[in-house]
Amino acid sequence: MAQPPLRTESPFGPVDVTRPAVVRDVRTPAAPAARRTALPHGTPPGGIGRRGEAAVMVGVADHEVLVRGGIRAALERAHGIDVVADTGDEGAVIEMTLRHRLGVLLIGSGMAGTQGAGVIRAVRRLSPSTAVVVLASSPGDGHLDRVLRAGVAGCLLKSGNPQDLVAAVRVVAAGGAVLCPEVTRHVLDSVARIDTERVERARELIGGLTPREREVLALVAQGMANSEIGRALHLSEGGVKAHISRLLTKLGCGNRVRAALIARDAGLTDRP
Repeated sequence: MAQPPLRTESPFGPVDVTRPAVVRDVRTPAAPAARRTALPHGTPPGGIGRRGEAAVMVGVADHEVLVRGGIRAALERAHGIDVVADTGDEGAVIEMTLRHRLGVLLIGSGMAGTQGAGVIRAVRRLSPSTAVVVLASSPGDGHLDRVLRAGVAGCLLKSGNPQDLVAAVRVVAAGGAVLCPEVTRHVLDSVARIDTERVERARELIGGLTPREREVLALVAQGMANSEIGRALHLSEGGVKAHISRLLTKLGCGNRVRAALIARDAGLTDRP
């Protein structure tokens, strides 16, 4: 007796693993030419949904066949959303996006980040109307920082629930943006960590200056010319130049602008 197809569970529900992991159009076959209906003006790319409303055309790109199948299963239960194609091949993402005029592209962070988020940037350049949502394996995903800077409309965890996925597709298709709470926390922590490291480094550098050099630097950061600094500190212009030369060397800066930024990061410009 024939065995039923093997089914398993994925983050987004049951998946039939017997489906091929290749790019394919999963829409139903087009009607004969005589029965086709012209799309009304203003219909979003992709066409009309199962209930007659304008549908959001979605494509899925991820190396894992179970993830792609689970996403498809979750979205196909939602009206007004059509999963029209999926791929596990990075090289097919752009062709899939353009061919199907995707409204939303769901892409795994591993696939999006392997080439420095180049896939996302290419999609954004060639298909500006396509909203890109990254699917991360975890909040600490090594590719996450790169892909978030590439201009995505949202980021979700693959372990999220189907309702959040459906809601996110609708939000980004309408021009909004979505970050799941775990990724939001990661982003905020990253920004805080970067800012803290920069401030601490700036303060270390400032600590190597003499009191007079710090005074000169504070006025440089205010945009004062050498003559103005000389008058404020009762120094000759030659003396000001000598101080600036020494402080630039100590700070490892090639110009006054960079020195001014260090002064700002260290809080030197905040002092009365």
